Amino acid sequence: MKQYLTLLFLIAFLSSCDKHSHRQDEISRIEIATGGCFGPCQSTIVSIDSSLDYRYFGGETYFTLPSDAKINGKLNGYYFAKITPGFWDTLNIKLDEINYKKLDTSYQHSVDDQSLEVFIHYNNKIKHIKAQSASLPENAVHMFYYVINSYKTIKPKPTKDTFNFESEIQRPIPMPDVHNVKFPPPSKE
Repeated sequence: MKQYLTLLFLIAFLSSCDKHSHRQDEISRIEIATGGCFGPCQSTIVSIDSSLDYRYFGGETYFTLPSDAKINGKLNGYYFAKITPGFWDTLNIKLDEINYKKLDTSYQHSVDDQSLEVFIHYNNKIKHIKAQSASLPENAVHMFYYVINSYKTIKPKPTKDTFNFESEIQRPIPMPDVHNVKFPPPSKE
């Protein structure tokens, strides 16, 4: 009887060693865009999806930097990379830790810090957050800037492709057509 139980235990142990423990992530994509601030903030967008595609756009700074200022490795233009499954799992764990589903959709209590727009796609739903960085909960700020600054470790390569992002922060505000505007003549009174 002991040999039978030992054999069953051994078979159960060996069969469990064959299984890979892989997270079942419910998130399919995250996109974070940064906008302006009253300083040298760069407009950027980072989009990462479950197919491990990493897309990055780096725009201009809202206020020009002095000519002797360093750009600190900021990227300008469109960039692409493939991330590792480990990075994707880490990203999902960090999002779970901040309880992203329970975050508010707007954090606008401050005005002079960097604006953020976040899209988290999960289970056929979208969590859309518009925020000023100083208004967000501290753990959410750290997590979002972890994604925004991930280009430093991912090291994406420049691409001639352009990407379509969901963010509204990066879209220029259309200027009205003023060429056909007519003003009434001054009154004679």
